[in-house]
Amino acid sequence: MPGTTASGWLLLDEFGFHHQLAALPGNTLILFGQPGCSACRAWQRLLQDWQAEPLQQLAYVDVQQSMALAHAYDIFHLPTLLLFVNGQYHGQLRSAMRREAFAQALQTLLASPPDEEP
Repeated sequence: MPGTTASGWLLLDEFGFHHQLAALPGNTLILFGQPGCSACRAWQRLLQDWQAEPLQQLAYVDVQQSMALAHAYDIFHLPTLLLFVNGQYHGQLRSAMRREAFAQALQTLLASPPDEEP
């Protein structure tokens, strides 16, 4: 069910995903994860702490609750980070869990044109 966590993460699910993304201005980073995933929780903490300036929203999709959405984006490994700019898919962000590596990967994706969704 869509909503917002206490830490400010926008919660997305497969039912309102595209509609909500289309209405979000700016850069949205979506973390696909699940509650039992320690790497997912670590990324959530890091992203919350880093407050990456070019990002307007951080969003979370629980793949246990939105399996069809995870399949639609070919998500097989957790956590997976996807970047959307003004509602348009820009790709998967692949980065080590280091601030500098994340910032570089984010800038590279932001500089790229929108991509076709999987």
